[in-house]
Amino acid sequence: VSTQSTGGFAQGMGWLGLLMLWPGSDASFAAFVGTAVHGLSLWIPCLLFACADRFGWWQQHKLPRKSIALPSPQLDWAAFTEQLIGSVVVVPVALYFLYPLIEDVVPVRSAPPAWWVWLRDIWFMVLGCDAMFYWVHRAAHHRWVYKHVHKKHHEYKATNVWASEYFGLVDMVLNLLPGVLPAILMKSHFSVLAAFTAVRGWQTVQSHAGYALPWDPLNLGGLEGAKRHDFHHTHNQGCFGDWTPFWDWLCGTDVKYREYWGALNKA
Repeated sequence: VSTQSTGGFAQGMGWLGLLMLWPGSDASFAAFVGTAVHGLSLWIPCLLFACADRFGWWQQHKLPRKSIALPSPQLDWAAFTEQLIGSVVVVPVALYFLYPLIEDVVPVRSAPPAWWVWLRDIWFMVLGCDAMFYWVHRAAHHRWVYKHVHKKHHEYKATNVWASEYFGLVDMVLNLLPGVLPAILMKSHFSVLAAFTAVRGWQTVQSHAGYALPWDPLNLGGLEGAKRHDFHHTHNQGCFGDWTPFWDWLCGTDVKYREYWGALNKA
């Protein structure tokens, strides 16, 4: 396979080199890469913010808390255990057995695309994920759906790093689809989907960590990702968006959020 159009991504011992060296099947390769990317992009930020809680880092950026919103050690342990099982069991098994369904639309055994295709696909993945997540998340808060699907995630009355992937099976699928379907629709290369997954891992954890870090791009320019999702947990209403506040702004589902922080900033 020619690598001249790959912009250097498959040069030397790059993607194709790894495939040639891999001793197993394409399905096991995809499962390994997907599991590694998901695990590293989830656990490294989780441990970083857990250290911030433990050692008192970034206290000036910690979001306000009421005592009722503080998690119990039992809840944290349950979420930690569930996240660990998801990372080392659920993700690799799911990727391995679902691979035959996606191998034709999210190619693995080919050279990664040119750099501009990477940028184009990741840009549309962000926009597609943002739109899909908003409507799926908003639907999950309908009273007929909430108690059966999404209520478990809201056992956390405020954002907490271990709440990042604390949800039931159906809720897990609903969170997964917005991050994968845009790549399937665009027939993006598996390496591009992996890169997007890594970025989304940070986005998921930082929005649940309880810190509005001013140097995080996802908190800049009115995005306010951490503050918005924290409001969603503490008030259990509005702010259904994922990457941007666009859909909340368009649909008027962040009015209470803006009122809350407006009053808080005046106090």
